[in-house]
Amino acid sequence: MSSLARVRDCGRITHISGAGPTLRLSKTDDGVSVAGYAGLVSCGSVWSCPTCAAKIGNERAGEIKDLVRAVDSAGGGAGLITLTLRHHRGHRLDEAWGALRHAWSRVTSGKTYMAEVTRFGIDGWACAVEVTHGADHGWHPHAHVLVIFDRPVSDETVETLAGRWWLRWSRALARKGFDAIADRGGLDARQVRLDPEAGAVLGGYLSKIAREVTGGHTKTGRLGNRTPFHILDDALTIGLVDDFDLWSEWEQASRGRRQLTWSRGLRDRYGVRHERSDDEIAADDDLASDDLVALPAETWREVRPVAEDLLTVAEREGLPGVVRWLDARGLGWMWATRAPRRDRGRVNGRSATHPVSQ
Repeated sequence: MSSLARVRDCGRITHISGAGPTLRLSKTDDGVSVAGYAGLVSCGSVWSCPTCAAKIGNERAGEIKDLVRAVDSAGGGAGLITLTLRHHRGHRLDEAWGALRHAWSRVTSGKTYMAEVTRFGIDGWACAVEVTHGADHGWHPHAHVLVIFDRPVSDETVETLAGRWWLRWSRALARKGFDAIADRGGLDARQVRLDPEAGAVLGGYLSKIAREVTGGHTKTGRLGNRTPFHILDDALTIGLVDDFDLWSEWEQASRGRRQLTWSRGLRDRYGVRHERSDDEIAADDDLASDDLVALPAETWREVRPVAEDLLTVAEREGLPGVVRWLDARGLGWMWATRAPRRDRGRVNGRSATHPVSQ
């Protein structure tokens, strides 16, 4: 149902035409079995794909945590500043998002900003964009900015800097036909406590993406707003046409936009791991695992609509359960690694010894 071809193919189409994926099984550090499919394409969409968003969000959160720990070790400080804009149902998402990016570029450029770098000891920043939607006011993009200082800072210092930024932010929004009201939730600023758990401040927003698509969350966001993935969930479970239209608008407006941006040189100064692209993270096979069985293309066509069921069987029952599940449905399969023993099953509908792949 996606309007984006790469998202439609993600986790469904194999890298090699005419071949199927390999089912793999690994164990976490605490011994929990995790199954997955290798050999399938990924879309790398942090905005429109729940699977890729979870992987990318987790890695970005780790980068933020690494930064916070490094700043703490270097004796620096940090603050979190959230900048928002007023919106209404008549605003298109791409217009509001464009206004936000324009305003942020005006905040962090020019002689005034360079003077603030010296005065406040600004060492850089990491800016994450979050978007929600409200029934009364429409799309609501806002920026969460983790500001790094070369010295410890107080709440008052962060608030003073945020107030200066707010003046440039609001002027830039006005030039794009938007406005903001600081004392009505448009501005929030506070010191970030630097300790081993402080990465959850901004990193928590990124990790939240993974949490919200993997379970246990309400269908409404703060003050009745919904996240885009909540809109998708409602579209699929309730089936309102308006939600499908909102999701399509979201996919088109978010395509190609970055979720997290860093000021130049910040990562290198604090030794934060080299940033991988969203596509690289999404394509990473994070199953340090044993290959179980290779599924021919014709088998994958049958399995694909219920692919989650087979993963559940693999995690609960291991290889014997996978073999029983496939054989009970007359689906062909092959050993992906050397089998521990000779076993028999069906390949192309015939009883045969399962070959060992080279």
